[in-house]
Parts: sequence; C-alpha cells; structure tokens
Amino acid sequence: MLKLVGGLLIAVFLQGCNVANEIKTLSDNVEDEKVWAFIQFNVPEEGNDVESYYYFAEISKPLLQSINNNSVSSGFIFLQNVRYWGSNDVIHEYKDKENTGDILFRIEDIRKLKTVNDAPVIGQGIEQYADDVIEQLKDLDPANAQG
Repeated sequence: MLKLVGGLLIAVFLQGCNVANEIKTLSDNVEDEKVWAFIQFNVPEEGNDVESYYYFAEISKPLLQSINNNSVSSGFIFLQNVRYWGSNDVIHEYKDKENTGDILFRIEDIRKLKTVNDAPVIGQGIEQYADDVIEQLKDLDPANAQG
C-alpha cells in the first residue's frame, strides 16, 4: 500500500512539473540545426516587476518549430552566439571576458520571437537588414517596446 501511495505521489509530482516538456526541450536544444532569431523575453522580477531582454541568437530549429506549433510551452531555450541591441541602436556581442556568449532562458518568458536569415553584424544597427525585415523588426525593437 505504501508503495502504491508513493508511486501515485511521484506520478502527480512529475505531472505537475511537466517533465515531458522539460525533457523534450532539453533534447531539442542539443540538435545541430540552428536558426538565427531576434527574441524579446519578459522575465518576472521581485516586487511584481518585469525586466525585458532583447537578444539576437542562434537557437535550435527543432525547438523553434515545437514552440511555433504550440507543442512546447514550458522548459528552457538555449541561446548561442548571443548578440544584443545596445542603447546606442548598435548590435554588440554578448561574449566577453566574463560571459561565454550563451544564455539559457525559460520558454514561458518569451514575449516575441522573429527568425532572421543571417547573423546580425556586430557594430551595425537595423540598417543591415532589407526593408521588409526592418518593418517586421520594428515591432521588436527595444526602442519601440511598450513597457
């Protein structure tokens, strides 16, 4: 009887944690096929505040497809070769003496996600993209973000 109750508790615990989603996102994150994306994250902070982050990064294509299909709504997304849009409207490399250039975020914190065909050029701004891409990125531009 004790084993049955213990098994049921473990099953309830695992269901509540959505382990299947977590395992799927972990396996998708290690896939070799990557795409470049511009992503806005809204991360909850203490005191009911929300901090917004805007990054260009390479992400797993299978994970992106799972997110787009709504088959994954929680878990982690691994950003590689991260670049950020600085306050001077120029793209900077995240990698430095302290940071590897990779970041891990929760999928639940994604506010907006837009794929781009090419890696953003460090030291340039939005002008490096074609007019149609510029129009699509304007909604994601930190300067245009609604707080």
